[in-house]
Formats: sequence, C-alpha cells, structure tokens
Amino acid sequence: MTFTLLALDRAAGLLGAVTASRSLAVGNAVLAIDPAVGAVASQAWTNRALRGRMLDALAAGESPEAVVRRVTEWDEQPELRQTAVLDLTGRTGAWVGSQTSAWTGQRQGLDYVTVGNLLTGQDVLDAVADSFERGGAEAGDSDTSKSGAVAAFARRLIAALQAGQGAGGDARGRQSAAVLVARRQELRAHPAEFAIDLRVDDHPHPVAELERLLELRIRDLDEDLASGARAAVEPEAIAGT
Repeated sequence: MTFTLLALDRAAGLLGAVTASRSLAVGNAVLAIDPAVGAVASQAWTNRALRGRMLDALAAGESPEAVVRRVTEWDEQPELRQTAVLDLTGRTGAWVGSQTSAWTGQRQGLDYVTVGNLLTGQDVLDAVADSFERGGAEAGDSDTSKSGAVAAFARRLIAALQAGQGAGGDARGRQSAAVLVARRQELRAHPAEFAIDLRVDDHPHPVAELERLLELRIRDLDEDLASGARAAVEPEAIAGT
C-alpha cells in the first residue's frame, strides 16, 4: 500500500518525512511531525489516531522502540497496522502487524527509518535507504539556493522516494505522495510549523509531481528570504515610503 521514510538532519536541525502510495491522498493519513518531539508514521490499514498517541508518548520520554510496541495497547486491531517513529536524537522504532499485506518490512539506519507494505519487495526499502545514505555523503555539494539546508534535505528525501518508486514501489501502482520538513523547536506548538508541507493527492506520477511542487516551494522560500534581506537593509524602500 505505502512506503515511507522518516529522517533527521542533525547538523541542520531538520526533521523530515516522505511517503508514497497507490491510495488516494496518502499525505492526509500517514505522516505526522512535531518539531519539538519527532516524526511518526501510521500506515497499512491506517489508524490516524496512532500518530498523536505516538508523538505524545515520545514527548513523555518513552523511547521509539517502546512507543511502537504500545500499538498493541492503543489499537483494537494492531495486526493490521504498520508504524514507525523517529526522535530528535536519531533513535528509531518500527513495528508491523501480522496481517498487513505482503511484502511488508522495514529498514533502520543512522538517523532514519523506512517502512513499507504491499510492496514489490525488499528492494524498495533498500533503494530508499541507500539513496538517503548516499545523499548524506553528497550533501552541500550542489545546493546553492538561499533556502540552503531546507532545500537540500527536502530534495534528498524526495530523491529517496524516487529511488523506491524506481525499484518497484507499491505493488498496485502509484497515486499519491507527500513530504514534510520542519525545523527543530524547543517547545511543542499546535499547529506545528513546517518549512515544507506538500501533498500530491491523485496523479499518475505522484513522486515526480511532488518534486515539481518542491521546486516551486523552494523558489518561494528564496524569494521570501531575499525580501527579508532587502527589508533589513532598506526597510522604508520595501514598505514603499
């Protein structure tokens, strides 16, 4: 049904999440980030309420592995769920119920976790993880936009999603995708603030469309930063006085 990546850029203080699926509007159901706590995903036969419970448990000091194990307490049908958790220190947890649709699995690495179900095989998650790891080694070499670290991290996340799609992705096909990027915060706030919050709800090539939307968002970030820089130097001119 879905494959997802939760990831952390420690140096830049960024949390990110991406997901793709043959389901309609996957971005409305699977991902959640609290910039003061971490990132979570609830998928397979999705229980959206698990996202808030997992974030609250993280905020209370529970480890990601402990949090995902609590799905069996919180859910009347845990055998149908797949969950993932990433905290602000890079620790991860992943859990999958016994009745999720094959192929289903997970891969955890330094500062990331990727999970998926009803995939064409393990190659999908390996492609996601390998791309993300490779992107870390290359980070900073090609990004010249004023939005800097946010743009580089978001592009890295979507490149990983593209790699998973190229390796087979959802066994049923493709329909929707989403990406979130947030700057780490010290205090919880509702609603959370995101630097990047984009969804493609229904498209024949959702990951490619998500990539196109990301470039538009990065352009907007660059323009906002440039306007802010001009205002700091020439406030009266910017105000039109």
